[in-house]
Amino acid sequence: MVKLWEYIKAEFAVLRGAPFTFVGLLVVSVGAGVAIGAWHYSERLETQELEIHRYRVALGIDKASEGALVELNNQELALRAQKIVADLRTLSTELDQKCSDIDKRAKSGELETSKAGEAKFAAMKEISQNFDGDLASDTYNVEHELRKRLSPEAIAHVVRVPAFIEGNDPNSRVTLFDFMRGSGFDAMMLGRLADEIEQMAKLLPSDSRKS
Repeated sequence: MVKLWEYIKAEFAVLRGAPFTFVGLLVVSVGAGVAIGAWHYSERLETQELEIHRYRVALGIDKASEGALVELNNQELALRAQKIVADLRTLSTELDQKCSDIDKRAKSGELETSKAGEAKFAAMKEISQNFDGDLASDTYNVEHELRKRLSPEAIAHVVRVPAFIEGNDPNSRVTLFDFMRGSGFDAMMLGRLADEIEQMAKLLPSDSRKS
């Protein structure tokens, strides 16, 4: 304590002799500290925001744009694919329920048999439009990203939606689902599309990170 007090008294004498120099150095030091702290904090904040955005994309809160999906690691992409699969199965189940109700109404005489086919097609068209407006963009972006990360050999073992045009590159194939998008007939293949995406997601290595 004695040595510390002696040091303080000595430095105080220096301070009294050059107060402006001391104040200037103090201002520079504080300014530098604040600048470094602000830079470090902003860098950490930006990193946290990017992490949050990735998780929001993976959980289906934010749109699955191609640029956003590229930033996801394989585990996160698989999670996003599971959300897409669940949404596709929901639409498929909704269509099955509508068609089942139409069959019951036709069987009970509530609906003319000749009108049942029209009612089913109207239901297909409704589901198709719901998919096209709410889910199609995310679905195709996720499907494309899955194909990019998997080898042709791996994809060859996936039970896929029938293709309208099939080439050597699995990413260039045009499926019947693509060809009939929005027509109503594509609604009948929603379950098959869900199976395809689910199978591809399961082939992703869980411990790999897309860089």
